[in-house]
Amino acid sequence: MLDALVLKRLTKTGVIAYFVGQVVLFAIWGFYVFGVKDSSLDEGEMAFIIGMVIIALIWAGVCLMVWKKPKETEDSLNTTETKS
Repeated sequence: MLDALVLKRLTKTGVIAYFVGQVVLFAIWGFYVFGVKDSSLDEGEMAFIIGMVIIALIWAGVCLMVWKKPKETEDSLNTTETKS
């Protein structure tokens, strides 16, 4: 559901960065929880899920700040129509 809201407001580069960033950050978080902290699946499951939600929200915000589509105003639309 978050993806649908974010993807329609991102540029093409932003969409690619959004998905690649999420996969990389989830992998790093999983490595930390299950590898570095040496948690079992039972012990680290809740921490991993909460971390994934937090990562998704923060990364969506970062992508929206960096790769947001420019907003077209009525003035720019009117000038392009009159030039044609």
